[in-house]
Amino acid sequence: METDAPPELQIAVDDRRFTVRPGQPLVIERDPKCQVHVDASVVSRRHAEVAWTDQGWVLRDLDSSNGTYLDGREVRLVPIGDGAEVRLGNAEDGPVVRLAPAETGTVKLTPADSVPAPTPAATPAPTPTPTPAQPAPVARGVAAVAGRTPMAAHAASGGVRIGRGGDNDIVLKELSVSRHHAEVRPLPDGGFEVADLGSTNGTFHNGQQVTRAALRAGDLISVGRHQFVFDGQRLTEFVDDGPVSLVADDLMVRMGKQVLLNDVTFALPSASLVAVIGPSGCGKSTLVRAMTGLRPANSGRVRYDGRDLYTDYAELRYRIGVVPQDDVLHRQLTVRRALRFAAALRFADDVPRKQRWARVDEVLETLGLTPRARQRIDTLSGGQRKRTSVALELLTEPSLLFLDEPTSGLDPALDKEVMQELRGIADSGRTVTVVTHSVLHLDLCDRVLVMCQGGTMGYFGPPDELLDFFGATDYAEVFANVTDDPETWTRKYRTSDHYRQYVLEVMNEADQLRYGNAQPPPPPEEGRASLNAPLRKRALHPAAPVRQFGTLCLRMLTIIGADRGYALFLVGLPLALALITRTVPGKDGLAPPKTPFSLESQRLLVVLVVGAAFLGIATAIREIVNESTIYRRERAVGLSPGAYLGSKMAVFALINTIQCVLFVYLSLVGRGKPAQAVVLGSPLVEVMAAVSLVALTCTALGLLVSALVKTTEQTTPVLVVAVMGQSPASTIRCGCTPRRPGGGPRDCCSFRRWYW
Repeated sequence: METDAPPELQIAVDDRRFTVRPGQPLVIERDPKCQVHVDASVVSRRHAEVAWTDQGWVLRDLDSSNGTYLDGREVRLVPIGDGAEVRLGNAEDGPVVRLAPAETGTVKLTPADSVPAPTPAATPAPTPTPTPAQPAPVARGVAAVAGRTPMAAHAASGGVRIGRGGDNDIVLKELSVSRHHAEVRPLPDGGFEVADLGSTNGTFHNGQQVTRAALRAGDLISVGRHQFVFDGQRLTEFVDDGPVSLVADDLMVRMGKQVLLNDVTFALPSASLVAVIGPSGCGKSTLVRAMTGLRPANSGRVRYDGRDLYTDYAELRYRIGVVPQDDVLHRQLTVRRALRFAAALRFADDVPRKQRWARVDEVLETLGLTPRARQRIDTLSGGQRKRTSVALELLTEPSLLFLDEPTSGLDPALDKEVMQELRGIADSGRTVTVVTHSVLHLDLCDRVLVMCQGGTMGYFGPPDELLDFFGATDYAEVFANVTDDPETWTRKYRTSDHYRQYVLEVMNEADQLRYGNAQPPPPPEEGRASLNAPLRKRALHPAAPVRQFGTLCLRMLTIIGADRGYALFLVGLPLALALITRTVPGKDGLAPPKTPFSLESQRLLVVLVVGAAFLGIATAIREIVNESTIYRRERAVGLSPGAYLGSKMAVFALINTIQCVLFVYLSLVGRGKPAQAVVLGSPLVEVMAAVSLVALTCTALGLLVSALVKTTEQTTPVLVVAVMGQSPASTIRCGCTPRRPGGGPRDCCSFRRWYW
């Protein structure tokens, strides 16, 4: 192919023809309002882009849900050359798109039966002629605050320090902001940088947590809920304290070969209450995890006020509240005490206790829980427990709130009470999404999303139009429709006025407000590589592990003290084990035997070691699995795994030591003690220390098992196997020698090593 100017490109879809000029990228979409519209469920809302590059015309897949295929192979980039034919969404029967350079001007296509033109590698690509300038991408900072009213503008020329303390240049009263949080500094070369000042919850530059970063015009700095757009010389301040938009764009979630969500697209109205309903197993809870970033979708995007939630998750996770189906508070605590511990973990470490407590009381008053503040959570009604879980999330004033089955197991009166409470939260300016099986009070909602079996959408719109859309007389008939024939209802919804009015038009208006005629800002390269990783595998920067360690230790001790049954178990277990040692005959104990061939000391040692092992495993084996839901939620908002595990080990080390001292002392009362000490000066203290180390080692084993099992019922068989599997080894002397102080490889698998 020879050209004197860049060729135009012709695109054929069905019986329609389109012409594209260089410098005018064109997107192939499912949106009927766009120029190249392909009406098929396998086509994503923004599926592929055609553009002129230095290598000629190319077609680029835009992270579509179902892919783009060339000659039966899924491709990401297709050089068009003299022509190409691709399928969208399916390699066999997906819609066909044909592309070829136009025969205009001096453009001459090589005939099909002639010698092919040289490849681009052999012949340099033609140099494009100047074309009208395309709108530049809008800056990330400008896009993030579109539609918001600026609070103030601050000159950056002399440096600006941001924090909660009154001695800062910009004072923020938010409790998640540290006293001295961040600083914008001028550089010798005339530029500026932002630096974190050791804050608790981090400083974010264009959505990424940083300790220091150079600034360019249009950059976004986030401190708590406050945002600052840098224009090169000034910081314009905005605050994310009101209505925000959240858009799900072509979400698809796979687990192995099973598709849990497919082609889910909708926009949550600001300051609204949205209900998600559908038959069991249709992907409602999966949708919540994808929308909140806890389990990112395999493809598609979630946009929080135009920003990619998955890319900027480290920052935006603090602005999204999630109330799982299971309670996320320790039921042994009182309402006020549980919220105070949560506030200590979530707020900045230098916030005075009185301010934290005042915020807790404010939230209790807002939700009408003040009369229940001193009541234990396990004595509350179902509705009151849900309100307490909501109070936990409202401590940090999130803009979005998601609830998974908050009315499950409640009677109709409590169901209505919870939904009215959520309606009030939405009216206060937050966007609330609730997953529910109950359809009794959908009239309180602004929008209802109906999920079909298979993870597709069957409806999104006002609740009063839902039954008419399905031609049903009641919700049972709606559920039957989306269960028995999900494909039909998904297809009907995609071509309906409801989809155009409540999804496409809302998304287009939001994009127009945010970007105008400019291009959206490209997502930063960092962060995109880990979008499909679960929460535990993504780089989250926990806040203040040392402070969290102290708070977690105090909380754990408080819980143990409040749980009388568990406290009695911890005290009674060493007493019961000490009684077992009394079954060993003789009074020599651990003293040198008075008769030859006496086995009393060996038998007593076996009981002490096995008893210590059982004591350590039994006290810890249910600890983590019992509060796995609480841990996952706290981890999502900044809990340090090291601080969490360290607090468990520290508290259990204290408990194990007390238990083992009591156990050994009662076991040896009236019996002989070892003849001499080796290290600690007292033979009795050395026995107590050795038994305590065995118990602590087995506590670590118990915590490991507790982290691996899924339910508390699974712990009992593991407990029996762990103790009984080690018991025979405790009767054999450990293989530790001066040359091998750690013993042999098999000794590392037995707790006897730590005793001998």
